[in-house]
Formats: sequence, C-alpha cells, structure tokens
Amino acid sequence: MNFKKYNTLIFASVLAAVMVSSCKDEEAKPDYTANKASLQQLTDSVSQVYNQSTEGHDLGQYPKQARTTLKKTVDLAAQVITGEHTQAEVNNAFANLRRAVVEFSGRKIAEVAPENLVAKWLFNGNALDATANHHDGQLMSGIIGNAASHSDGGVLPVLTTDRFGTAGSAYEFANGAYIEVPYATTLNPEILSLSLWINPKESYGDNYIMSLNKWNGFKFQLQTDNFLFLTLKTGTATYDRDSNPGKMVNGAWHHAVVTAGNGSITFYVDGVQVKSESAAGTAFRLATPVNLAIGQILPKGILNYTDSTSPFYFSNAAFFKGSLDDIRYYNKALSSDEVLKIYNNEKPD
Repeated sequence: MNFKKYNTLIFASVLAAVMVSSCKDEEAKPDYTANKASLQQLTDSVSQVYNQSTEGHDLGQYPKQARTTLKKTVDLAAQVITGEHTQAEVNNAFANLRRAVVEFSGRKIAEVAPENLVAKWLFNGNALDATANHHDGQLMSGIIGNAASHSDGGVLPVLTTDRFGTAGSAYEFANGAYIEVPYATTLNPEILSLSLWINPKESYGDNYIMSLNKWNGFKFQLQTDNFLFLTLKTGTATYDRDSNPGKMVNGAWHHAVVTAGNGSITFYVDGVQVKSESAAGTAFRLATPVNLAIGQILPKGILNYTDSTSPFYFSNAAFFKGSLDDIRYYNKALSSDEVLKIYNNEKPD
C-alpha cells in the first residue's frame, strides 16, 4: 500500500473518532445556564397564593385535594430552580405551574347557580335556611302508626356527625321526627332540583326524604331497595320514576340529586348521572298551600285520620330513618356539570 495513502487513512480515522467523541461529550453535558428568573418569580407568587388559601368545604375555601395538587406543582418548580436544568425544562416547569394555578383558582368553592337557589339547609347546628330567602325549618315530632292506631313519635330530629366527622352538622331522623318549612310559592316551582347528602339507617318502602303534599305535589323518597324515587305531579300526569341502578347504601353517606319538571326526571348519585326518563309537563302548582316536610309524608297539623277520601288522610306512617345533610333546593334543572361541581365541592377528601 502507498505509505502516503496509508497515513491519510489513519488520520481520517483518528479525526472521525475525535469528532464522535466530541459529539458524545456535548450530548452528555447539556447547557444548564438557563434563565430561571421568571420561574422564581412565579413560584414565589403561587406560593403566596397557596399559603393564603384556606382548606375546607365552605364558600371561599378550597377542597383539600386542590391544595395538595397545587403544593406538589410548586415543590417541583422549586426543585427545578435549585437543580441543574436546561432552559426547555425550566420553561416546562413554568408552563406547568401557570396551568396549575389556573386550575386551582377554578376550584375555589363558589355557590352553584346562586340565582336559582331557593333554599339551602346546611344543618350546621340548626334547620335555618342559609340563603337570604329565610325558608327556615322547624324541628317537629311526627305521627307514627296508621289511621286506626296512630300516635306522636315524641322525638325531634337530632343533630349528629356529618360525612366529614364533624359533630352537630347533620340531622338524624327517627320515629317520625321531621323538619317543617312554611309554604311559599317559591317552594313550589315549575322546574326543580334537589341536592343533598343521604345516610339511610335501614331500608323500607316509605323512607320519605322530602314531600310537598306527597303525590299531589311531589315526594322524594327511598324505596325498599334504596333506589331514589320521585313522584311528580304535572298538568299532564303524575309520574313515578326511580334511579335504578343508582342507589343509596345503609350506613354510608352518598350525594343524591334529582331534577324534574323540564320534560324529564333525572337522577345523579355521587356526581354521576344514573338515570333519566321522560315526564311531560312542568311541576303542578298546589291549589291549597301545604308546608314542606323534610323527613315525613305530611305536616302533622293537617293530617286526617277518619276520611279516607281526604288528600291529607293518614293511611300509614311514612318517614325517613337515617341522616340527611346539606339540602339545596333549586328552581331549575341542574346540568350534569353543575351537579358534578356541587359533588366535588362537598365530597369528603
């Protein structure tokens, strides 16, 4: 082989090896001289937002899971600031943190559809309406038995522990006890939604939750199998609809929503729609005012025990057995997004 040509090949091989080695070194040593000033400023600002936020389930507060998620994103951004990272990684951390704070701001608990909220009974130590509408409830003992053999149960609803484990923040109903709310036309809207938390103690066929003159207006109850059940009278017909397959579980808290009077009756359990069926017409307006009963079939002051043709005839006891909490009463059909928002705001962490 020509000596000159041989030397040329050796030189080319060495040069190629040097170039490959140089490329590997450059790949192994990324540029860590990133500008982190904007990320530092944003991290400081978001940290202040986090520290000033309050965890809880009341208006203006934030659910625990929302604060936990934001804190994790802030901590990751802080690690990027103190560690060796490329400009691309710093930019990604900035974008993630900015996105997290926007999502966090959206989780601040605000009233859902406040313009349509007729009443809100939070049961935080009392049965008062938490809205400015003052549909305050009165604790009542209720009638048990039947028309031939009836008596006053002799007990009132009792404050109990709610789904968060807070004492005195829900009501337990037993032996006919109920809450009576004076009638108002606003409590008899053409379109309505009921949102509440339910913890049944036992299953039976007449587990009445709320009633406005029973099937002559509307009644909301649990049946023997613990399906939600609504009877709604409209100008067209009287409809019986249930939530099968969605149901409550004895001894456990579940969120329940029913919407009615907009051409359909729709049920939600724990934020998820479980059933929707047609129901033509809008809710019937009562001809004679009847007080709203929470936990009973009818207010005891109007019950009739002798005339079976009376709309207020007491054929048999129908009252709730278990605990109820955070009842919201709307004059609109809540959307699925609104139902989910209420559930996410109110669910235990």
